[in-house]
Amino acid sequence: MKDPTPSQRAMLELSLRSSLSRRRALGAGAAGIAGAGALALAPKNAWAKTTMTWMGWQGYETPIQSGSFLADNDIDFQPTFISSNEEIITKLQAGGIGKTDIITMYFGYLPIMAEGGLLEPIDESRIEPLPKLIPQFIKQDAIHYEGKLQGVPWNWGSLPLMYDPAAVGTVPTSWLDIKKPEYKGKVAMVDDPLGNLLIWGTVVTGKPMGTILTKAEMVKVIDELIDIKKNHARAFFATYGDMSDAFARNEVVVSAIGWEAVAVWTQGKGKTIKYTIPKEGTGMFMDCLCIPKDAPHVDLTYKMMNHILSAEPQRVFATEQSAGITNRDTIPLLPKELAESYNYADIDGFMQKARLQPVPPSESKDDTATYDDFLNEYQRLSKA
Repeated sequence: MKDPTPSQRAMLELSLRSSLSRRRALGAGAAGIAGAGALALAPKNAWAKTTMTWMGWQGYETPIQSGSFLADNDIDFQPTFISSNEEIITKLQAGGIGKTDIITMYFGYLPIMAEGGLLEPIDESRIEPLPKLIPQFIKQDAIHYEGKLQGVPWNWGSLPLMYDPAAVGTVPTSWLDIKKPEYKGKVAMVDDPLGNLLIWGTVVTGKPMGTILTKAEMVKVIDELIDIKKNHARAFFATYGDMSDAFARNEVVVSAIGWEAVAVWTQGKGKTIKYTIPKEGTGMFMDCLCIPKDAPHVDLTYKMMNHILSAEPQRVFATEQSAGITNRDTIPLLPKELAESYNYADIDGFMQKARLQPVPPSESKDDTATYDDFLNEYQRLSKA
C-alpha cells in the first residue's frame, strides 16, 4: 500500500475529532458496539459460513439484509458502523486492508483513496445493474481514476433546510432566514464538517461550488457559522439523530443543515417536520459502493453489490430511510410522495438546486483553500 497523501492524513485527523455526523441516534449504542468489536464478539457457527465485513452508516445495511441474500449465500454479515466518512480511511489505513470486503463512501473522497492505493478498481462487467443506474451519477468524473471506475453510486440525497410547519408561518426561502429574530435560540446545527461547507460555502460566497474557495473566503464561511452557533443556535448537535430529537421535543424550529431522513425519524417520534431547498441551493451527497484493496472475498463482494443495486433492495432502503436511490427500475416501485420529493422525473433540474461538490484540494499553487486549511478553520467553529 502506498504511503498516505497529505490529504489522507488530514482526513484521518478530522476523523479522530469528528462527531457522529449523519449517524442515526437510535442506533448509536449498537453502532458503538458493532464498530468496536463485532468481529471479536461474533459467535462461531457450527457450519462453514463466510464472514463478510462491511463499513458504512447506520441504516445503510438495510438493503444487504433484505430478502434472503445472506442466507442463500451462507454469509455471516459483520457490519462496522462509522462515525464519519473519514473514519473509513482511518480504519483501512490501520489494518483494514485485506480484511474488509465492501465499504460505502462519499463520492468526493474516491480520487484521494484511489491515489493512495486504498481501492480496487471496479470491474464494470461484473455489475449487472450498471446499465440501469441513473446516468448523471455514473458519469461523475470523481468516481473514475486513471480511466477506471472506483465506486458504484447506490444512494444519494441533499442537505435541505428542515423546519417545523407548526411553528414556522412562512416557509424559509433563504438559508439566511434562520437568523431572523423569531428563530433566535431555536436553530439546529449539526457537527458535520463537510456538510456545513457544502451549504454555507455557497451561501456566504455565492459560488456554486462552495468547497472551492480562497483562504479568505473560507475564513468568512467559518465566521458566519460561528455567528450562527453563538447567537442563533439552540445547540451544535453531535448527530442528525440528536437534531431529530430536538425537533420532536419542540426545542428547535429551523435548521442550518439537514438530511431528508431526519423527517422520517422525527415522524416516528410523533412530530411532523418538513424540508425545503432555499434559493441559494444546497449540497448533495452521493454514496458509492467500493471494494477496498485486497478484499478477501471478491466474488461474494460483487454478488453483494449486485444485490444492493437491484430493484427490490433499493426500494426497501428508499422507503425505510427516505433515501434517494440509483436504479431506475426502482423508481416506479416507490411511494408517489417519495419519488416526487427526489424529483426523479427531472434529475438535472434537481441537481441544479442540490449540487455535487468535490472536497477541497489536497494541495494548491494559488490562494485556493486546501483541505488542511478547511480543517484548521473548522476547528475554530468546533471550539467557538
